[in-house]
Amino acid sequence: MNSTNQFLYRWQFEALISWLRCGRRGIVEAVTGSGKTNVALAAAADANRRGLFVLVVVPSRVLMNQWAFHLAKTLPGCRIGRLGDNFSDGVNGCDVLVTTRHSASTRRPVPPTEAGGLIIADECHGFGGKTLRQSLIHDYQERLGLTATLERSDQAVEKTLLPYFGGVCYRYGFGPAIADGVCAQPRVAFVAVPLASEERIEYDDIETSLVQARQVLRAIPDMPQGSFSAFLIAVSHLAEHDAGPNGKAAVTYLEAFSRRREIVATSRAKYEVLSRFAPLIKQAAGSLLFTQTVKAANHAINRLDPLLNIEIITGETSRGERERILHELRVGTIDAVAAPRVLDEGIDVPNANLGIVISASRTRRQMIQRMGRILRRKPLGSGARFVILFASDTLEDPRTDERDGFMEEIQDVAESSRIFGAGDHERLTSFLDFRGPEVLTSPKSIGPMSSLEAIPTQSDRVERYAWLNFLAWHERTKDHAEAWDFDLGDSAALPYLEFQTPELPALGVERVSKSKAALLSTGEQPVTLIKRSEGFALQCTGCGAMSEPTRFRWKALDATVECSCLW
Repeated sequence: MNSTNQFLYRWQFEALISWLRCGRRGIVEAVTGSGKTNVALAAAADANRRGLFVLVVVPSRVLMNQWAFHLAKTLPGCRIGRLGDNFSDGVNGCDVLVTTRHSASTRRPVPPTEAGGLIIADECHGFGGKTLRQSLIHDYQERLGLTATLERSDQAVEKTLLPYFGGVCYRYGFGPAIADGVCAQPRVAFVAVPLASEERIEYDDIETSLVQARQVLRAIPDMPQGSFSAFLIAVSHLAEHDAGPNGKAAVTYLEAFSRRREIVATSRAKYEVLSRFAPLIKQAAGSLLFTQTVKAANHAINRLDPLLNIEIITGETSRGERERILHELRVGTIDAVAAPRVLDEGIDVPNANLGIVISASRTRRQMIQRMGRILRRKPLGSGARFVILFASDTLEDPRTDERDGFMEEIQDVAESSRIFGAGDHERLTSFLDFRGPEVLTSPKSIGPMSSLEAIPTQSDRVERYAWLNFLAWHERTKDHAEAWDFDLGDSAALPYLEFQTPELPALGVERVSKSKAALLSTGEQPVTLIKRSEGFALQCTGCGAMSEPTRFRWKALDATVECSCLW
């Protein structure tokens, strides 16, 4: 038998059972740091035992290597292949293939035999773009998606992800994860920083245009009025598809929304305050500084570098250099890592216990990713702490009525949260002297199983299958054979969890040409025209994503950027 974990957290076991009941299709939505990967490894071992090919699709080459390592440990007898980042393994040379989603979308590795296969999509919220959705190959009948939060600003969740995976089969938030002892409970400090005078003037001017556009948009029939995320999806829909006054108001709103965020994210005062945190960072067991751009990360380093040892990791950092930096953070050779978005998703980082958010999160999903880097289970005496710098009287301010981030949820799960002024450093330092709980909660787990008597007598056949399949066992028994002969495909009875999709407003004047919409990026960051050796291309100023180069300037301006800013 394949080697699996000696035990599973109770939530992981429950997630697998729900996935089985849904016919081995569904999305597991669980917060960062809770152990989604182990759910997928158990599913992969199950598929491998049944003779199915397994395809694991991931966002980046770094994650491809991480997954290959974990799969090799979980399935020691299997051939693990890689496709992407100079690896070119094919489906016929391995039992499990790990590939980047770009490589999957272009190479489209289908199961090599009629037996079919299982596809595992890591960070599946990012698979909804026009190109990347091609990596969701329909030849795989069994499908498992993993995400911290199934959230996008477009309609891809409803139109692409839910139809492909079937729906969300299990959810696990920070509240249950903290209560179960799977994640640490943080102490959170919000630090108010004023905008400079010229920043304030520009911010207020943009706010005026934003309010005017919002009033027009809110008056549109069927426009979502409650959830801000639903409202933003509807606005993005109008900006892309409506050529009339409503679409113009949507474009104005998105452009103002993007510029407003840029102002607060790059506020000079934030970096002036940052140097005061040097002693706290020095004392922490590893610190992570979260920014939106490389430029912002370098600003942070310039403020802190004379005071402590700090390094930066970007999308351009080589694999070897990244591993070196994270290792040195783990052993304490360096004090902190500044990470412009690159550590938001999926990457294994040391168990740091201090996170400082300098640039506001664009989305709830991004904030969940960031929190998960700090809220991984801690040893006794190491409390998780979060410091969130925010520009006063702006969209970042947790005291204002308009909140488009994750502030309320942070406050709900925090051990304690307080708001401090930029001059309250002594009170802030005292507040952040947090060692965590006096007694650690042991996570609820199942296994290892050494006797059939461990299986609850009231278990149905699906639950019994899970006990005999997903927990460590060193021999095959008659009970295994009986459970494995059971056709789970006929047992799918548990409905998928409901997912709220907004009702989109009707289009006044449908846009025929998409040339203008193509220039919009995602509504988060503008795009810029760049000249490369192979021609002209559009590039997102936020994530760096580019369109396909062309020889002609005019043709580049009609291109579309597969931007990941909202993923």
